[in-house]
Amino acid sequence: MTNLISVIVPVYNAEQYLERCINSIANQTYRNLEIILINDGSSDSSKTICNSFATNDTRITVVNQQNGGSSIARNTGLEIAKGDFISFIDSDDYIEPIMLEKMLNLLLENNLEVVEIERNSAENNVVFDDSFKIENSITATKRIINTTSFQVWKRLYKRSIVENMRFIPNIIHQDVFFTIDVINKVNSIGFLNSPLYQYNRESIGIIRSNYSEMKRDIAIRATEYIKSNIADDIELNKVVNNYIVGYYTDHYFLLSRNTNFDQNGNYRKKLRTSILKSLNVSNVSLRSFMVIVLPRKVIEFISVSYKAVKSKQP
Repeated sequence: MTNLISVIVPVYNAEQYLERCINSIANQTYRNLEIILINDGSSDSSKTICNSFATNDTRITVVNQQNGGSSIARNTGLEIAKGDFISFIDSDDYIEPIMLEKMLNLLLENNLEVVEIERNSAENNVVFDDSFKIENSITATKRIINTTSFQVWKRLYKRSIVENMRFIPNIIHQDVFFTIDVINKVNSIGFLNSPLYQYNRESIGIIRSNYSEMKRDIAIRATEYIKSNIADDIELNKVVNNYIVGYYTDHYFLLSRNTNFDQNGNYRKKLRTSILKSLNVSNVSLRSFMVIVLPRKVIEFISVSYKAVKSKQP
């Protein structure tokens, strides 16, 4: 085991899940790890938990810093990581014992720079067949956009790919920008269809918090970044158009029931224009059709009424 894997874990007020996360990393079948815990200004017992683990495991490094968000915490980890390979894990999640060994072996055996795995699914009908394939960058991009698999913790990276990259501070959907940039740096990605990453759906993070101006602005910024930074390929452009129609339609309805974030309707006008440009017979839905044909005030009424009905349901 000559290859060192640096595992970067941003930690913020994660005391409820943190021990489970760290244990899952420390107990990996692959032992040559550098575990970097970035305590991002936690106000709970997270710092104490991190220090306790570091006392008993020399592979663990704890960095304490003022709260700056997960982007800055990950950047801190990248700046000090010494590993030949880099992994990111979120502190409220955990990983299967074989995950890092499996990913590293596939990466080395196939001379790859990035290997991706799946996370556990909330749906019982999802089939994981444990198959492995090597995708070229266009095929990988299509799959990632189709399944919105931008999360950086799904991948193991060769150091040379990410050592000079940094996450954008103070934004959500930071993974979108990072993952698109990674794809543009590699010729192929290994994809293992196995749920080795256990994603925590109980924790309420900023992505799942209430709608906000930041969510509105970054949704548009991230989508425009995808469209502007992908390869010029007919089939890939179709996938992006499908993504735009679905994603912008969702945000149009969110703004329609949160009108304080779009009082003059300018954002919805921008979204509607982009939907129109991307719409075709294969990706149109009832909701996207409503956005195109119905007046803004009508959709506001529908959205607010729907929200009221849902709130009364047990």
